[in-house]
Amino acid sequence: MADVLRRAFEKKSTEKTVVGIDLTDEFSQVSYGGLTGELETLSLSAEEEKLCIPTLLAKKHGENIWLFGEEAYEAYEAGDAVLIDRLLARARAKAPVEVEMLDYDPIDLLALFIKKCLSRLSEVTPLERVISVTVTVDDPDTSAIEALDAAVDVLRIKREQVFFLSHAESAYHYMLHQDKALRNGDMLICDLRPKGLHTMLMAKNIRTYPVVVIAGEKDHPEFLPEDFTDERSDIKKKEVKDKAFFDITGNVMGDRNVSVVYLLGEGFGGAWFPETLKNLCRRSRVFMGNNLYSKGACYGARERIEETNEEKGFVFLGKNKLKANLGMNIVREGENAYMALLDAGKNWYDSGKECDLILENDDPVEIVVTPLNGKNIRNVRILLSGCPVRPPRTTRIHLDIRMTSEDMVKVCIADLGFGELYPSSGLVWESEFSIA
Repeated sequence: MADVLRRAFEKKSTEKTVVGIDLTDEFSQVSYGGLTGELETLSLSAEEEKLCIPTLLAKKHGENIWLFGEEAYEAYEAGDAVLIDRLLARARAKAPVEVEMLDYDPIDLLALFIKKCLSRLSEVTPLERVISVTVTVDDPDTSAIEALDAAVDVLRIKREQVFFLSHAESAYHYMLHQDKALRNGDMLICDLRPKGLHTMLMAKNIRTYPVVVIAGEKDHPEFLPEDFTDERSDIKKKEVKDKAFFDITGNVMGDRNVSVVYLLGEGFGGAWFPETLKNLCRRSRVFMGNNLYSKGACYGARERIEETNEEKGFVFLGKNKLKANLGMNIVREGENAYMALLDAGKNWYDSGKECDLILENDDPVEIVVTPLNGKNIRNVRILLSGCPVRPPRTTRIHLDIRMTSEDMVKVCIADLGFGELYPSSGLVWESEFSIA
């Protein structure tokens, strides 16, 4: 099946589609659309709108048949299958998953879930039109990126077709692609998850150019979707819960100009927060839904392919952004020059570069680290121990530099030699350093 997906993605098509997958351990959503126009979200039911796909797999007892989503849970409830949950968490932990006395690689299970989502998507849009898949997760830390990268390898989709975003950056893209009336001020997201309420205030600093957007995120683990009070009366429980939500949103918004509020999650059903809703509606436009992050991922994919007017003049500074510029001082055509390697402001997990260089002599390779504030610029020296002694400008190297976490850089240098006169020694030097 992975080969089928790979061939579908490699086919040429004049119509282009981008896909956004919001992946959490509870529910996932899949949105899609062209390079312009409205976006759609995959529904698993033709009769009713079911945008949330439970992030579950199930293996039928004694058979090599795998189900996903609601079908997986229904088979488990009927006693016909073994259920596997927390697919992303398991892939991040890398521990084998035992199913019917056999161990399964959690990366393979995560890849299988994504594959089944894409297979269901193929029922509404041809996969050969897909030119980009963006996966958005709550916190794309090192373990999450490693798991997602490995899953993409299992699916045999070209890595350059796949991107990863945090929920915060997906929300940023979503905000800037709404009507101007909805993005004149800041944006508040209230995401009511099984583990508690998560708030995100997308605040804009309009005194700068480009306008800087920062996501202020906070967890409220004490505020759960179910009733969390000791009150016996249902009416009193709603009043207490409403008051708690009123206080949280008031504290998060403060006196900022919040033009739009999004309430995400099924926990907002049941009309238990009338006073909070009244207060929010007095200050802002209020919307309820679930597919903000998956649509934001699609908008982010569009921006990677071709920058639109909606995002010109804005920049997002999130916690996953590279906080320094990395480069080298080189000689190009007889003139001293600076060669950029990694650019500040990009996601650390998207930051990497490869290039070939000719060394002037056997001096160390130096990487220039320039923080965003322009202060404390430093040179990181990488010694090429044991490199053969050759005349000046007769040693060619291949340099591969990339971020392995928000602060850590890994540099790999290989000796390429210099043609037939000076063959490669086969030596490779690796170095890691922090930019913090």
